[in-house]
Amino acid sequence: MTGPEPHPELSAWVARTTGGARVVRSTARPPAGGSVSGLVEAVTLHLSGGRDAPGTVRVVRKRASAHEAAGLETAQAVRQRAPAVPELIARGEDADGTWLITPYLPGAPMPDRGTAAPDRLFVSPAHLHARFRGAERVPAGLPRVDPRWWRELCRQWVVPGLERQRAKLPGDTLARAVETVGRAAVRPGVRRTSERLPRTLLHGDVHPGNVLVDGRRARPIDWGSCRVGPALLDLANLVAPGSRSFGVHRQAWKHITGETLDIGTTELGRRWAELQICVQYLPWTAGNRTAAEVEAAVGRAERALDGL
Repeated sequence: MTGPEPHPELSAWVARTTGGARVVRSTARPPAGGSVSGLVEAVTLHLSGGRDAPGTVRVVRKRASAHEAAGLETAQAVRQRAPAVPELIARGEDADGTWLITPYLPGAPMPDRGTAAPDRLFVSPAHLHARFRGAERVPAGLPRVDPRWWRELCRQWVVPGLERQRAKLPGDTLARAVETVGRAAVRPGVRRTSERLPRTLLHGDVHPGNVLVDGRRARPIDWGSCRVGPALLDLANLVAPGSRSFGVHRQAWKHITGETLDIGTTELGRRWAELQICVQYLPWTAGNRTAAEVEAAVGRAERALDGL
């Protein structure tokens, strides 16, 4: 389809990155032939003029929450040193809500956790987390991972999501999952850990399916879960603390801050991240995986819960 008149910030970006070209028309389609949400479009900008400008440039236009746009805009402060942070070309509001535009990122999702990935994927979070540690320079409206947020996640999101899978799950599996989530929501050790861990700005949903890899480039996409919370939440779904890639992150942190990551805090953050990740994805696991895989996820959540 034909896209709307380019936003002034998009036109300025095109001119700046192509040596003065201008957009003469645009066409849009769902990325990779389809979008599960229907809120994302890959837009091809057809250009004229400029110094050695390509005939077309591709960008992504997305309907987003206000906190996603605010979080990605805030993360731009480290983008020059953190190449895994995607550039925010433009953002705004219209009658349908918030929208944002970013460059189109080629590549394919990481196959699974532990797959070798470019080092910059682990250097970039060090820059992001160091810049915003203490969460003093982040927008007030971003969700914050605190005891109240955790209880609401468990009770208002995860348990209802599991209940919606009642027809698919064996009764004992569903009962075990709901009981584990209920314990996690009120466990004093979980609250104490949440309060103890330092906060920073997070992508909030870094997992292999949300990371596009193209040769030596790798970038997390979909900042819709951008929030303030413990740093390990941005790493635990990709690497283990003893891995080479986590070593890259640790070295980058020391280079940026002059400090060594505290082993005890890192381990505590890993346990918290393991619990949150297992719990928050349980409804998805129940809807898309086998009962045995749900049981395994609940087992990981129980072990993580026992470690806090």
